Amino acid sequence: MGLLNDRIKQPQPLQILQQNRSGDKLKPIEENAVLTLKLKRGMAMGLLDDLKKQADLVKTQQILQQNLQGDKLKLVEDKMKQTFQYVHELLKQLAVVKPTSPLVYSIPGVADFRNLVFTESFIDYRKKRINDKEYFDTNHFFIKWASPETVVIEKDMPPLMQRIRESLWLSKVKFIEEEKKNAKGFVVGAKFTVPAAVLTDIVIKADHEQGRLLFQTTHLFGLGVEYLSVPAAEIGDDLLEDFARALIGQHSEIRKYRVAGAPGMFR
Repeated sequence: MGLLNDRIKQPQPLQILQQNRSGDKLKPIEENAVLTLKLKRGMAMGLLDDLKKQADLVKTQQILQQNLQGDKLKLVEDKMKQTFQYVHELLKQLAVVKPTSPLVYSIPGVADFRNLVFTESFIDYRKKRINDKEYFDTNHFFIKWASPETVVIEKDMPPLMQRIRESLWLSKVKFIEEEKKNAKGFVVGAKFTVPAAVLTDIVIKADHEQGRLLFQTTHLFGLGVEYLSVPAAEIGDDLLEDFARALIGQHSEIRKYRVAGAPGMFR
């Protein structure tokens, strides 16, 4: 019986005794509950610490991205302004000199235009608002090359008429078409009158997000539309001078910036 009583008096293995604040009485506390509470607190603090670190990292990345985008915005703005000022001055000088383009503008099945002379030009720009501030959006200008000559073509077969018409449309030159009809009102022929004039048309679009200037050029290297993508950091006096050579039909390295197809901003 003594041995049995001793076993009964021993504390349970999952209980500990803690002295209360009065110091005169002991209070049993479940050890498992204490350990579980501490474990939950540790897990909660660890999760909060991890989330805080992740949030700090995201904020840092956002600040870096904003700074980078701000740098691109300023760079593109400066280069768009520099380009506009350069071309504006160039066109004023060309209006005085009135150079002759050395290029041959070929319209398949129609004619080859040669010795076209600088006739007139135009330049303008547009801006857009970004973050409550105005920035360059596009620079647009054109040069008209022309001569007193006029090409007249007459065709009396519908397939030939359509071929000439499509060739003129694709060449993006102005022309006048006069249809010939018989007594019954059926079209039996057509007369095409094509002035010897070509418009070199340039639209420069600011791509602030990618830090570049996008060029849509019409009849720059001859008849046709081509696109250029130029990093803003590469825009400078040398590149603008090279671009000016292309505008007056001289050899230019600006072709190396050509891209296949129209960039999204021009679609």
